[in-house]
Amino acid sequence: MARTGTLLGAGIVGIGLAFGVGLWYAQQIGYYEPVTGLESVTVGGQPFAVTGYEGTDGTTSPLKLRGCFRLADPAAALAAGEPAPDAVPLTTPDWIECFDEEAILADIRGGRAATVMAGLDEGDGADLFMAIYPDGRGYSWRMPNDKYEE
Repeated sequence: MARTGTLLGAGIVGIGLAFGVGLWYAQQIGYYEPVTGLESVTVGGQPFAVTGYEGTDGTTSPLKLRGCFRLADPAAALAAGEPAPDAVPLTTPDWIECFDEEAILADIRGGRAATVMAGLDEGDGADLFMAIYPDGRGYSWRMPNDKYEE
């Protein structure tokens, strides 16, 4: 009888672990696709040259987009976008090392980076936002808009 209970308990723990690993994989890796090598980003409908683009996107949600890059002309990109002082970077999977949403948010709030709405309704009710630093560093993400709210 004790052996049956041990096997049952081990089975339940094993299934729980397998489910946990599967859930972690789905949230952190499974639905994200790495994106590298983009040569430009669009702000306010205008393309701007970038280098070192590294990020993610996904087909399951427009909110999976994250990007890290260096703009050749940060002042022009800022001027092309609509100021968005309330934009907040969304959290990102742990393996995307270049996108530290807490540091970016601290820099936005501290005035070390400016935020712009780079694109309105970029896909299924999400707008594209960017944090742009004077030295050319840029970070992009999408946030839900209110177009589809009722």
